Amino acid sequence: MKKLLEALKDGKVKKVILDTDVYNEIDDMYALAYAMLSPDKVELLAITAAPYFNSRSTSPADGMEKSYQEALRVRGLVDPNSNIPVYRGSTEYLPSRTEAVESEAADAIIRLVKESKETVYIVAIGAITNVASALIKAPEIADKAVVIWLGGHALHWKDNKEFNLYQDVPGAQVLFDSHIPLVQIPCNGVCSFFHTTIPELSYYLEGKNPLCEYLMDETRKYNKHNKPCWSKVIWDVTAVAALVRPDTLDMVAIPRPIITDNSNYATDWARPHYLYVRHIKRDALYDDLFQKLVSVK
Repeated sequence: MKKLLEALKDGKVKKVILDTDVYNEIDDMYALAYAMLSPDKVELLAITAAPYFNSRSTSPADGMEKSYQEALRVRGLVDPNSNIPVYRGSTEYLPSRTEAVESEAADAIIRLVKESKETVYIVAIGAITNVASALIKAPEIADKAVVIWLGGHALHWKDNKEFNLYQDVPGAQVLFDSHIPLVQIPCNGVCSFFHTTIPELSYYLEGKNPLCEYLMDETRKYNKHNKPCWSKVIWDVTAVAALVRPDTLDMVAIPRPIITDNSNYATDWARPHYLYVRHIKRDALYDDLFQKLVSVK
């Protein structure tokens, strides 16, 4: 894990695949824009659409398709001339730990990792289905890739029913049981500190460009009751920050937990280590994010 931590902080441009359920939450929109606006640290090879199922979709397949379309929309707002490929992902979750879900996204992940002469960093900010399917179909990609996943809650949290993990528990088990180098950014208890407010967003982003206006409009929709003290966590930006601003994340190497069938953590001190994020430097990361969002012409 020392080598992985050193690689994250070496300042070199990383080849990246962003796996995202971007229509599910506004944070994915910010994260995609942040990745595209950080070419000094991120070479975005592809965007892959992840499935999700909640009030903003009728099924995992519908959530994936909406995310595919939203990825195209945000890509165009950041750069109308961008040709970064976008792939449709899984239409369902893993039926078991040994059965992959076929998709363009899983195949693209396998192909891009195998073709690359450098390590490919898979930044996953949704259900891990596409990535887990790629690992089941081609486990050898674990030797040439790294996964940075925003999923699960903090190890000390009262439960582990976090949206990204709980949707596809077998997928999370595949990920944690594989030997692929892994960075986990937990949600409640760690990333939940990374919140902002409408007044703050308005101060920095209001009227700057069409991208900022779109992000502002979408964020306002979440404050349905127009509460004056309302705040919103922009979760997924932190996963991109592991490559763009690793200095804003406090990472520690610990044994990988076992993901149980009911989504809880179990401890086995003999398990291989991974990098666990335990704190986020909120102000420095938001400063970098806002500067890049307003830079779009």
